[in-house]
Amino acid sequence: MFGPIVASALIGFFGGYHVGKCLRCRYSCRVVSPGNQRKAAARMSRATAELTPGKPLTLAPAGTISFEIETGQRLRITQPEGEQVADLISFNRDDVRELLSMHSSRAVNLSWKLTVPHVLYSNRTREMWQIEDDLTGENYCGGGYCSEHLNVARYGKQAEGAPNCQSNLEAAIREYGLDRWNFNIDACFNVFMTVAYDQNGVWEIRAPKGKPGDHLTMRALMPQIVAISNCPVLFNACNGYRLKPLTLEILPERD
Repeated sequence: MFGPIVASALIGFFGGYHVGKCLRCRYSCRVVSPGNQRKAAARMSRATAELTPGKPLTLAPAGTISFEIETGQRLRITQPEGEQVADLISFNRDDVRELLSMHSSRAVNLSWKLTVPHVLYSNRTREMWQIEDDLTGENYCGGGYCSEHLNVARYGKQAEGAPNCQSNLEAAIREYGLDRWNFNIDACFNVFMTVAYDQNGVWEIRAPKGKPGDHLTMRALMPQIVAISNCPVLFNACNGYRLKPLTLEILPERD
């Protein structure tokens, strides 16, 4: 439907198709032969996928992915259908104890509304990402991601065992020997997410504002391991009560 490939390493299940394997699903897939899979695995190291510059990749609804990015490369996250949130964490590839920090990013930028031309910082207050383009202009930088325990506390037994971003992100980085104790809520940049801080003190997740084709572009300022969860939550307005795909692309080098 969209043309870009679907990563065979994506994890999850939604809408009658399994995104953990490259099957004939409702999104266009490219089947990789076993030999090429082994070669790709060697190139990808422990990431679940390799993003080749100039070749978009479709991250299926509720899916998750990890990949590596080099200094100076630009990552574009697009909402083909609009109204879909991406939870993103990233680590310094050379020292995974250093990771993205929303606290540092807010404090240095003196802003809780991060968009163009803000820089995102690490927990060591070093530059990690430069936001270059943001068509939606709405991202949540308060830190956080949905988890089973949080969803159960908010929505009751219906949330037990339901997909969530914490589990997605943990699955994405597992082959690096990392787990949920290697990242925390401060590390998560909620791309395209709308959260309101009302004058009466109400904090509330509200309907997303992304339009079809809206994208965010960030330039990596250090080599990184990146993990993204295509948010699987339907308990609130985060994704407009319908899960949709995202498109990821490392943009070609500028002339």
